[in-house]
Amino acid sequence: MTPRTLTRDGSRIERLSRRNRRIIAAATLLGLPAMFAWSAIMAGTSVPSVVWGPVTFMLIGITLVGSLVLYRFIQHRADMPGAGLDERQRQLRDAAWILSYEILAAVVVAAVAIAAVAVLGFGHPIVLDANLMSAVAISVGVLLPLLPAAALAAIEPDPPTEI
Repeated sequence: MTPRTLTRDGSRIERLSRRNRRIIAAATLLGLPAMFAWSAIMAGTSVPSVVWGPVTFMLIGITLVGSLVLYRFIQHRADMPGAGLDERQRQLRDAAWILSYEILAAVVVAAVAIAAVAVLGFGHPIVLDANLMSAVAISVGVLLPLLPAAALAAIEPDPPTEI
């Protein structure tokens, strides 16, 4: 019995180059945290929300549209059971999951290091208020499931060019 492979219908999303997929993956993963940072910075100023609000929605839109493009590109190939994947696709999926864990570990270590420097080095207490915790919860809830898809889209090689 030969394994069933997922075919591509040749749409514009499936023909994205690796470079463009990496840009989309990075923008998608950074859009939501950038929105929270932008909102936190602008909320402390006297700038009216009609000025900074559109930028906030644009950053949310980057994450939303980017995630739709990434999920359309990978077509469930990042799912762990991986039924119907050939050997090459399974190896890429496994490499994407490993890269996802590496990225997650790096982000957690960086966050702990920044917190440690702020508290131990500068003596600034870290206050975990409702705004910060909701931002963290939403970011983790949205970006954590998206991470394997973004990693797979970023490491997938370009399809061979037809002669």
